[in-house]
Order: sequence, then structure tokens, then C-alpha cells
Amino acid sequence: MLAGTDIRITTAVKEAAADLKAGAPVKLNSAGKVAPVAKADGVTGLYGITTEDFKSGEDAVIYLTGEFFADRLALETGVTAASLEVAFRNIGIFLK
Repeated sequence: MLAGTDIRITTAVKEAAADLKAGAPVKLNSAGKVAPVAKADGVTGLYGITTEDFKSGEDAVIYLTGEFFADRLALETGVTAASLEVAFRNIGIFLK
């Protein structure tokens, strides 16, 4: 999943609002929980990338910074790495 180590890797823990796949781009909802980014969300609330699979209600570890392979992201239907690239770059995540 990681594409490089030139950038410091930072993580945070947030409660999962839904089941999450490893490598899923996630957003923060109004309750401060993380959920998968859906096509309708665009880049609003983009928060990071999950480190592994998590069930709804579990504490999920989220990558906040780093370099990642775009083709390894677990994307929801209609979401593309290209559509998230600039927003990710703005929060310290770089896709390769």
C-alpha cells in the first residue's frame, strides 16, 4: 500500500461509522466518525486512508499523511483516485 517513506507517516484513531475496507479513503461525518468516501461526497470532509479492515463501531486507525499507490485504494463505486488526488495532496497524502 505505501509507495514511499520520504514523508512522515502519521495516523489517528476515529470510530468507524460504517464497515471500512483496508485502503479506503474516508471522510469525517458530523459526529466525528469516519465513513467511506462515496461519489456524491466529492472531497468534502476528506480525512485520510484506512490502515486495514474495520467494522462499524470499531476504533479505526487512519493514515493522515504519506505516499500511497493509487491503484491499491479501496474505492467506492464511482469514486476515482484522480478525483481525490488534489484534495489528498492538500492534507498531506500523495498518490503514486
